Amino acid sequence: MTTDRLVPLATQLLTLNVGEGRTESWLWEHTERVLHLTQAIAALPAVDSQRPDHEALVAAALFHDAGWAVEYQQGRWQPAQLLTRPTNDIQRELGAAQLLEEVGALLPKPTLRLAAEAIRQCNERQTELIEARVLADAEALDELSAVYVLRQFRQYQAEGRPLEQLVQSWDRQQEYRYWDLRLNDGFHFDTTQNLARQRLAAIDAYVAALRSALRGDDVREILQATPVARDDTP
Repeated sequence: MTTDRLVPLATQLLTLNVGEGRTESWLWEHTERVLHLTQAIAALPAVDSQRPDHEALVAAALFHDAGWAVEYQQGRWQPAQLLTRPTNDIQRELGAAQLLEEVGALLPKPTLRLAAEAIRQCNERQTELIEARVLADAEALDELSAVYVLRQFRQYQAEGRPLEQLVQSWDRQQEYRYWDLRLNDGFHFDTTQNLARQRLAAIDAYVAALRSALRGDDVREILQATPVARDDTP
């Protein structure tokens, strides 16, 4: 199977050496989640009817973030900076190049070219390539998940920023309806868009709980609801 042959290559490429015998699996774990999401999305009736190439999708999902690994090896990023911003077109091209280099002998040439093109086009909102659409929605769904909070925490902790700023950042995004725009423009299929809306609500609920914990709102509510004892001692 394509997955069995390619996963070891992708794992080796995306599990990064951070020195002193330690490795960094953040990038690989993200790729693994996106792989599972692409396979699930491709099986949806509305998507499956468009006959995506499942082998090409597996290859594209496994190498779509390889550009980050390449740039990390070049010294451009610290571990905590990985995936902290949208993957740009240059990184997609690097990922496609890594796919062609690492997998060239393991897949038929048409499948390999299609997978590389899916990586290149997944940033294009107007792409007609079904494999690129599936990959784009899978990555967007992963971003709009509970992992979002962990990703922000990881970055803020590395930068020495307090948790309160994470909450404030989320509140500003909500105020400016940033995520509403992402929901409207970031998905190609109704089903994935609806799932993203549910995930967004779950993130909002978690951040609300975090906000309450940081500020002690639950304790304050108890105090406000408890009558103040009067001392009538003369």
